[in-house]
Amino acid sequence: MDHKLVFAGVGGQGIVLATRLIGTALTLKGIPVIPTENHGMATRGGSVLAFMKVGNYNSPLILYEEADIAVILHPDEYQNAAVYTNPDTFVVGYNTPKSTVDIKETMERCSVHPRRANVVAAGLVLKHMGIDEETALSALSILNKASQENIKAIKVAYREVSHAHVSATA
Repeated sequence: MDHKLVFAGVGGQGIVLATRLIGTALTLKGIPVIPTENHGMATRGGSVLAFMKVGNYNSPLILYEEADIAVILHPDEYQNAAVYTNPDTFVVGYNTPKSTVDIKETMERCSVHPRRANVVAAGLVLKHMGIDEETALSALSILNKASQENIKAIKVAYREVSHAHVSATA
């Protein structure tokens, strides 16, 4: 399994938790992961951009138009991530343009607080990568983030986001 991921949002949206959740779940499955430092975290509300490579890579950084998966948690940050995407990129967005899956409607319909968009997005990415729900929930526990709200967010990602183009690529 080889994937290149880009994450964009603003400080305080939980980009760190999203990357840690994905990385922990993949590690539980024995899949190598290389994340970057998260840039822009010092300022709440400031731009945050992070990268992750999944598979046998030596560096976490990706070039423009190389992302297989993009997670964009704020519409104003779309342009920062868009340069890394291409027409085949699986884009998980929260009220963002050109998303493969926009999770805002589903979260509203399922009464998931917008502060959980990062967990829903991470769950959807893991589902897209063929990682089972139990592994995602185990990763939440390992990270000491298994609150009822986060468990619900994972379950929404795996069960309610039915219009996602999910494909196991392992």
